[in-house]
Amino acid sequence: MIKHGGEFDPIGARLRVDLRGLTLESAAMSDSENEGEVKPALEWLSERYPDSPRKRLKDWFAKGRIQLDGVVIKKPHQQITDPGDRLSMGGTLPPVFFRHLPTRIHAQATLLYIDSSLAIVNKGAGLLSVPVPDSNQVSALTVLEKFLQGKGATELDQQKGVHRKRLIPLPVHRLDQYTSGIICFAMNPKARESLVRQVRDHTFLREYMAIGDGKLDQKRGEWRAWFRLDEEGMHQTVFATEEEGATEAISRYEVVEEYSWPTAVKGQRHTVSKLRLRLETGLKHQLRIHAAGAGVPLLGDRHYHPDYKAALKNKGGMPYNVQRQALHASSLGLVHPETGKMRRFTCKFTKDLADLETMLRDKSQGQ
Repeated sequence: MIKHGGEFDPIGARLRVDLRGLTLESAAMSDSENEGEVKPALEWLSERYPDSPRKRLKDWFAKGRIQLDGVVIKKPHQQITDPGDRLSMGGTLPPVFFRHLPTRIHAQATLLYIDSSLAIVNKGAGLLSVPVPDSNQVSALTVLEKFLQGKGATELDQQKGVHRKRLIPLPVHRLDQYTSGIICFAMNPKARESLVRQVRDHTFLREYMAIGDGKLDQKRGEWRAWFRLDEEGMHQTVFATEEEGATEAISRYEVVEEYSWPTAVKGQRHTVSKLRLRLETGLKHQLRIHAAGAGVPLLGDRHYHPDYKAALKNKGGMPYNVQRQALHASSLGLVHPETGKMRRFTCKFTKDLADLETMLRDKSQGQ
């Protein structure tokens, strides 16, 4: 029911996206910062501006003129992989509201970035993305709004031109409640219009890290199927070919690492795969359904992994003691609504998934 194969841009390649006749070129995203040669940012900048003395380049860093992915960096000796066009002389950027970022705004939410157009939050597993009607459950959106009008108000009120009460976070996209990672909120209706358009046009880049139970023969490729959501908006029906009322769902995958160990059956091994997943479309439970259909259901997935469904039904212990789906939104790429520049935001595995990864690696190595 799911197509395999196809091409998945290798990390560090260039991604070209056609948007209404215009070509937008952006750096392909990677959750890993240790791939390729690593050198100080000053060295990369020196290669880009060979006629500029190092003293002048250092002065540019000190004055905040150097940007990596649109974010000012002031440490010339910061170790980075080849940044390509991501390292540049910056122009005017919207002011970032808080001096100290990232900052924790809730037990399950950290504010990574915020300006007059958008906010980036690292959401913990278990926290809703946005409020649910007729529910008092807290959400990342309401947490951010409360912080801006509460603990963050003093710092905001000290800044000229910032109208705090106009800063109302607006939803752009969502993460499942038990999926952790990066989520974007718009900070005004005009910015939201731009960001939502990018989501709908599939130029809003969303990349995830996941741990799937199984082994894929092809190490990178494409999953493609057609989904039809029921009237209640709860369950997807999946089709191998186009069907009336169904929407095409496309995901790209890459196997990052495999963990395997002998089973009780002589000569056989069980494999668990760490995956990098990218949404080309963004339908409900898309990555989880695609992974399950490809034979690598996500560890901890109580809807699409048969072992976890059975454990939930029988009220038994969860395999590997994984309490939620092993899926983490690790990267976002978007065109900033105000500057028109490509921005990228990343975050690492949460502690529970990092601990799971360590356990699997140790098991694979026979420890």
